[in-house]
Amino acid sequence: MDVYEELDEKIINQTERAMDGMADDNDDAEYNGQSGELMEIVLNTREQCQMMEQLIKNQIEVKDDMINRLHKELDYYKQGAADRFTDQLMKAVIKVRKDMYRLMSSDNWTEMSAVDMQREYTYIFEDLTDLLEQQNVDAYKTESGADFDASIHQPKLEATNDLSLDKKVKESLGEGYKKGDKVLQPERVVVYQYKA
Repeated sequence: MDVYEELDEKIINQTERAMDGMADDNDDAEYNGQSGELMEIVLNTREQCQMMEQLIKNQIEVKDDMINRLHKELDYYKQGAADRFTDQLMKAVIKVRKDMYRLMSSDNWTEMSAVDMQREYTYIFEDLTDLLEQQNVDAYKTESGADFDASIHQPKLEATNDLSLDKKVKESLGEGYKKGDKVLQPERVVVYQYKA
């Protein structure tokens, strides 16, 4: 039983009680006239409540449909943005791979000097660095003596008997990478651990 049905039932019960009380005080003709008017009011009220309930249900259905449609559109755009990001990233990786393949398949590959090899390696490194910067990915490196931070470091422990060095970075073993505040790859570091 919904709220409107409960309300209708209460109104009808109160009306019937009121009419019973009036029947005791009045003659049958007057009672029947007032009773009919009250019943008509109750029925009109019930009909209006039912119409209002249906209107509210229809509005809720319309809003639910709209919300579902907006969620689907948002998912579509998110997927599209992810696909565009992936495509952009893959194009950059393909360019680097093509440059490496071009170099490896050239006639000079076997005859390249160490200086030429270093130059080509530097170009590839710069291309990859540019690619990371385009995606707002930054490399970071911690200086020796800095405090160890578990949120950005991956530790390799080294024992020390000097308490002042406890949980201090001895050296960096490789850069870490962040995108904004999010750590994509923690920096590998050697960390002192005090042992008496």
